[in-house]
Amino acid sequence: MKKLKRHVRLLKMFFSFRLSNRMIYRASFWTAVFVDVSLFLIQLAVFSVLFYDVDSINGWNKYQMVFFVGTFTIIDGLDMFLYFFGVIGIPAKIREGKLDIYLTKPVNTLFWLTFENMDIGSLFTCIPGIIMVVTASVMLGIRITLRRVLGYILLLLMMIALLYNLMLIIRCLAFFFIKTGALDELEGELIGFSFRVPGIVFRGVAKFVVYVLLPYALLATIPAQFFTDSLSGGMWLLVIGVAAAFTLLAQWVWRLGLKHYGSASS
Repeated sequence: MKKLKRHVRLLKMFFSFRLSNRMIYRASFWTAVFVDVSLFLIQLAVFSVLFYDVDSINGWNKYQMVFFVGTFTIIDGLDMFLYFFGVIGIPAKIREGKLDIYLTKPVNTLFWLTFENMDIGSLFTCIPGIIMVVTASVMLGIRITLRRVLGYILLLLMMIALLYNLMLIIRCLAFFFIKTGALDELEGELIGFSFRVPGIVFRGVAKFVVYVLLPYALLATIPAQFFTDSLSGGMWLLVIGVAAAFTLLAQWVWRLGLKHYGSASS
């Protein structure tokens, strides 16, 4: 319990520090918000063009796709707010030996690294995503129930955790390889692709790859599919299994990397 309270206080400290920092540099803060929202609008325009002459994509209509884009926007905003900038900085700290400082702190090293660079401005990116989700729900005539809302929130949290673990695994490879830039680029392409193409379009081996081996296609597809259509019991088991497997894999790779790590003083 003491450890939990310590980590909660640490989270509050990170949040307060980052908020104060953003308020000092207001111009940079609002510029970042403008860029994030602009990218979102560009993606929305792309989908509008796609549905100009098409009624559905593999059974999903226009507003299901709007819900999909909104869901991905929410996930993207929350991951940027919570852990994105902390996780992407891990390889540099490993290579430069700065990880030593974190290993000496009386809190979980990975927890500190993950949340120390929370980005408050990214929360604003969630607003257009929420608007899209609500609008699509109304246009689809979806009956809002507590079960549906709680299930959607649960799946969102699972997908945010899954994305975190995927990011962490790639960054932990810096323990073993000097350069991991190519993997970072590959990850960016996979995330961008999964934002533009929902997982429901895949079949056979391709679906196994993007749902299990490189499960980026799960991120926005599964929450959107659950809320706007339905999710079978088998799919629930798949999602839970994949999320749990990548959590265990990320923790294993992190611990293995720490054993392999040569500090700056060694």
